[in-house]
Amino acid sequence: MLGNGPTQDQFTILCPYCGESVEVYLEPDVEGNLVQDCEVCCNPWEVNVWDDGEDRHIEVSRTDGLG
Repeated sequence: MLGNGPTQDQFTILCPYCGESVEVYLEPDVEGNLVQDCEVCCNPWEVNVWDDGEDRHIEVSRTDGLG
């Protein structure tokens, strides 16, 4: 989970499949759940994006529920 303010649109995450560090760009108005593929290993992530009023957060997990 990462976030540095409500207008943050770039996040660096670790792929839950291959472990590589990947930069993710999300439009400022994106919230909720979506699926995005890893740029390195092409496996699909489940991405949850939310804003708590002070910070924008992103949580990435495997779509197969194993990790």
